[in-house]
Amino acid sequence: MTKIGIVDSLTHPTLNSNWIKPDDLGKSNILTLLKQMEKNNIIKAFAVGMQGIGNYNEEKYVKFIQEASDKLIPIAFFHFSSMRSESEIEKRLKAISTLGYRGIKIHPRIGELSLNHELLPFLIQSANSKKLIVQICTYFYDSKIGSNENNIISLIKLLEKISDQKLILVHSGSVKLMEYHEIARAFPKILLDLSFTLCKYEGSSIDLDISHLFKYFDQRICIGSDFPEFSLFDLRRRFNHFSEGLSQQKIQNISHKNIMDYYEL
Repeated sequence: MTKIGIVDSLTHPTLNSNWIKPDDLGKSNILTLLKQMEKNNIIKAFAVGMQGIGNYNEEKYVKFIQEASDKLIPIAFFHFSSMRSESEIEKRLKAISTLGYRGIKIHPRIGELSLNHELLPFLIQSANSKKLIVQICTYFYDSKIGSNENNIISLIKLLEKISDQKLILVHSGSVKLMEYHEIARAFPKILLDLSFTLCKYEGSSIDLDISHLFKYFDQRICIGSDFPEFSLFDLRRRFNHFSEGLSQQKIQNISHKNIMDYYEL
């Protein structure tokens, strides 16, 4: 099964190799990522910057990724909460595109963003018009005041406003995976991303949900490691497990074809 190339939809190599927690020193090393890619036949990987983590700097990060490998696709963190108008959003997206980024990551928890923000639909539409990949994190669990505003209902209300726009739902709601499956059925432009979720809940009932999607929703999902949260070995191992017995076409759809076709990579 390692002959099947995988596009990893979510990795986080950092400028200083450090990750979120104090004891995560060196955990997000880009050379470690590249070695794991080679060993596990990961043909492409989205390299996603995270505001406030690993010395993230927008200008430095894209150069860092581009110089490391042409197998890495640089994705910028979009700090949306600082935006006050459509013109500001347009200016930021133009700058991101000019720097060489291929897309943006919208992170409601880290960016302290409400999905109900009136400018969010415009951001997604504008990014799409510029051929930028748009990822939005759907892991909403947090103790911050106001975090309860981000939930399935607020997500559906957002999607109703942008039903003709491409959007990758990162993590696919994690433990609410089957609900996100139904959301994606209702909004055909949505691509469900199983990064983190694929590896996090091994041995739980989520395994049955993932198996169902691999068998019956293979044209609408993509996979990722969420490196360094999980290794690319774990990504390969879990992909191989759920791919067992599937047709070659389904395997190719999930491993790389869906996401590559989705954004013409």
